[in-house]
Amino acid sequence: MARVLNFLIIILELIAFKKAFKWHGLKKNFIYYTQISNLLTLVSSILLVIFGGKEPVEVLRFISVCMLIMTFFVTACILVPMSGMLKELLFSGSGLFHHLLIPIISTFSYMLIEKRVSLKWMWLPATVTLAYGLVMLYFNYTKRLEGPYPFFLIRSNGVKMTVVWMTCLLLVVSAISFAVGYHSPKKSDLKFIFVHGLSGWGSYDTQYEYFPYWGTSHGDIIRYLNEKGYESYAASVAPKGSAWDRACELYAQLTGTRVDYGKAHSEKAGHERFGTDYSKQPLLNNFADSRFVLIGHSFGGATVRLFSELIRNGSQEEIAATDPDDLSDFFKGGGGDGLYAVVTLAAPTNGTTAYDLYEDESFDVSEIYVPEEYIEKSKRMSGVSTPVYDGRQLWDYAAFDMHIDNALAMNETITTFDDVYYFAYPCVSTKVGENGLLEPDPEITEGLFIKGSTYMSRYTGTTAGGFIVDESWQPNDGLVNTVSAGAPIGAPSAEYKEGQTINPGVWNLMPATTGDHMSLQGGLTKRVNVKPFYLKLVKMITRLFLPV
Repeated sequence: MARVLNFLIIILELIAFKKAFKWHGLKKNFIYYTQISNLLTLVSSILLVIFGGKEPVEVLRFISVCMLIMTFFVTACILVPMSGMLKELLFSGSGLFHHLLIPIISTFSYMLIEKRVSLKWMWLPATVTLAYGLVMLYFNYTKRLEGPYPFFLIRSNGVKMTVVWMTCLLLVVSAISFAVGYHSPKKSDLKFIFVHGLSGWGSYDTQYEYFPYWGTSHGDIIRYLNEKGYESYAASVAPKGSAWDRACELYAQLTGTRVDYGKAHSEKAGHERFGTDYSKQPLLNNFADSRFVLIGHSFGGATVRLFSELIRNGSQEEIAATDPDDLSDFFKGGGGDGLYAVVTLAAPTNGTTAYDLYEDESFDVSEIYVPEEYIEKSKRMSGVSTPVYDGRQLWDYAAFDMHIDNALAMNETITTFDDVYYFAYPCVSTKVGENGLLEPDPEITEGLFIKGSTYMSRYTGTTAGGFIVDESWQPNDGLVNTVSAGAPIGAPSAEYKEGQTINPGVWNLMPATTGDHMSLQGGLTKRVNVKPFYLKLVKMITRLFLPV
């Protein structure tokens, strides 16, 4: 969305400058603060559209936005009252664009959508404004220029009045800089790493700017938490890849290295060993010295849990198959001392019957009634959950890992560490219907989940590996069984109660959130404001890190 709005700003700037050049000429244009601030806006918007929200670009955006607001303030509060030219300055010609429309759109984009800069840059807009003012005063004093604004007429205004003018203007631009740039300072050194689920996306993906995975309906959660002082990042891992491949990609993004899927794994799976190189665009700049929290939604839960195992204990299979000089540090083990907490959200930690029920010959889905409208809507899910096979082994996809037998097998390889805090948040969107049977609640369940959720709420059976699925597995969120989204079976766990002591090395089973599988993203048509949920979550973990 930021790119869209800044592209619009570019178009408006080009229209405005064409009008301004026609009226003032090229050279005279750039003695005006208005034109300088809009030129900075044009340049910064072009850079943002091309390069995205890099810090240098955001610094330039911050300066230009503050100067644009200053332009509007001076025009509306000083020049219009002094000249009486309301229409000419704000509602016609280049003034309509440079004094009104572009400041409004640019401020809206920066304040509500774009990543805001660090507090350390808040002095820049006032400094640039002061530099401009001093140059204009010098030109006025030496008679090289008359104006272009009445407060620069130092010879007629006198030194005392000029100082008053300049002081007031600097105070105004400083207040603007504070209002635009202020956000909560960092609450702690903890870094919160968010990992999306099946068919999801993160900050490396262009679509995140238009439609954030974290906060789909009420705005980007990552930006929101950073604004609140909780340093947060959104990783981008393979949408339909296995937990192993996604864990390897997460490691490369966090450390700023090239993705290494492992010699043994890549040969067995039938794909290239190496992937994207993140050395020029790491998710974190200092991962080795960071204390961090891993937060995984849906299949992101399996991803972060396997990541924690590999970074701490490594992979004996990769060690045995790879020359020590060629072995990724990820597979050596002994790392991950900075891992502070693991959080899973609606995660198929113990698998999901959404896959297994179709393979159980004793369960006939044709006997279960589902309204036709939901059958049609469910077809949209086929492209989301079905992998696009590219020649690799079938066990190297998320769909394989989410079968109950396979998820349980993975759990046996993942350690619950004594010094790490664990939290599992299940969701539930089923209820007992008028017929006395469990069914999805259409008020809180997306239509595309209704068919699958109906089948899951009726299914009991036995997996190919002999695991018995009883009635406790029937409540679900549309994609994941509520009971499965708790602690890994066999791992130490305890039901969380508000106000109790939270200990590391134990899975805290949090109360089930009423909502479907997308509810902790923010929902799609069932819109949910998840900002309070995530703010409460990061505050709770931060209090553990910095106990009062």
